[in-house]
Amino acid sequence: MLVEALSALAGAGGAGIVQAAGTDVWLGVRERVARLLGRGRPEAERAVLERLDRTGRALEEASPEERAAVAGRQEVSWQTRLEDFLDTLDGTEQAAAAEQLRALVESLGPTPLPGATVRAENSGVTAGGGIANHGGVIGRDFDGPVTIGAGDHPTGPGADPR
Repeated sequence: MLVEALSALAGAGGAGIVQAAGTDVWLGVRERVARLLGRGRPEAERAVLERLDRTGRALEEASPEERAAVAGRQEVSWQTRLEDFLDTLDGTEQAAAAEQLRALVESLGPTPLPGATVRAENSGVTAGGGIANHGGVIGRDFDGPVTIGAGDHPTGPGADPR
């Protein structure tokens, strides 16, 4: 059974794979995922590439209304594959594979929350949906729940100040 950190890493990996599909980085991500899961076995790598291609096609063929649901299913599917893969490895192999997966996830940049959108324009950045930021933020237009900081909850109107 995987520890929570490896399961979270597999979740980030699944999300990263799906978000990379159809972008400029897709071919590189495909190759890295195939090498990771194939473990140097050409036949296994080809099978992973075929699954990745099916993921890419499913996302490409989804209508705009279906895309979020299809992406969610694909993320869960890839998370499960990554978890199963990591779970089959011994300690040393698992640590090395986890580091490769971590490097892949980090190379893709931050993963937005489901439903989150960010748009940069001449006048600034517009963000919508569920936005969480545990650092600082400079922005103009925000729509949806926005969390800035580490869990500090302001007092309500009329409440005593802290």
